[in-house]
Amino acid sequence: MGIITQLNADKTTRGPVIVEAGRRVDAVDATAARFPSQSVVTVRKRIRQVLTEQQPVATVSSAACGADLLLLDVAMELGVTSHVLLPTEPDNFRVSSVANRPGNWNEIYSKALRKSSVEVLNLPEGQAGYLETNLTLLDHAQSLANQEHTTVYALIVWNLESRGPDDVTAHFLEQAELRKIPVVEVSTL
Repeated sequence: MGIITQLNADKTTRGPVIVEAGRRVDAVDATAARFPSQSVVTVRKRIRQVLTEQQPVATVSSAACGADLLLLDVAMELGVTSHVLLPTEPDNFRVSSVANRPGNWNEIYSKALRKSSVEVLNLPEGQAGYLETNLTLLDHAQSLANQEHTTVYALIVWNLESRGPDDVTAHFLEQAELRKIPVVEVSTL
């Protein structure tokens, strides 16, 4: 299963602003597969397909290892402007959300921060900060879309299943749907 919702940008307008959230790559000792390391190449191709089809004017995301950094890397390759919102200072975020999973995420993270517009939100670490980041990502994307006279699409890169009430990605999806933002889901499995 790959991209499960297909959206077509209105050809008479500019491409949308794509706001993204998704899974981090699974930890080495993960008991449930949500984003296995062996899926990175496939997920990257799926993200590229969405960006190629939608031709966004910009992307808005955080920069955690996995879905976020794959989006940012593909956006950089395609010349799409990226806006990165970090809940905490870049070095703290690197430790908590980038460098603690398998893969060469540090290099992509450093490059993404150099090539993107970066805003540090200075939120509390942990669940509360991540949930607030979701809301700020959506707000930022909607504001940017208004400035660019275009629409917003939410890209959710995940295993298509909530892991429970503390699932930050499921929260992002719920909030996008409450705002009536069209959603594209990309499977990490």
